[in-house]
Amino acid sequence: MAQHLIRQAVPDDISTLSDLDQIAHDSSDRRDFIQGAVKSSRAWVVEISDGIIGYGVISHGFFGRSFIDLIYIAETLRSSGYGPKLLAFLEGQSHSNDLFTSTNKSNSHMQHILEKLGYERSGIIHNLDPGDPEIVYVKRSVRA
Repeated sequence: MAQHLIRQAVPDDISTLSDLDQIAHDSSDRRDFIQGAVKSSRAWVVEISDGIIGYGVISHGFFGRSFIDLIYIAETLRSSGYGPKLLAFLEGQSHSNDLFTSTNKSNSHMQHILEKLGYERSGIIHNLDPGDPEIVYVKRSVRA
């Protein structure tokens, strides 16, 4: 893993994040989500010497708890350790003791990362993505 920096996203990053995120290429909802997260200071970027290679978004209104809304790492750099580093960083941004996140049932790679980092399954939400339920995770006592 190359030297990296995690910093808060700024408005000048919005187009870069939308270009990086494959889903944003075809989804105006995803582009709007990125823009809103950056403008509300909830987005953080992972940068290496080549530029921005990923981002994460955290919110703080999930039943009075923090929630990691999204982790996105460039496809060519997945499994390079940047995702877990970004998750650990976002844990430090939590405003609550218990931090929640979720991932699709089909995303076994993310499930493995979350469980390796001490997250436990907390529930399932059906009907968000047809045929691919969302698995909710919690990590307790992130703010010791």
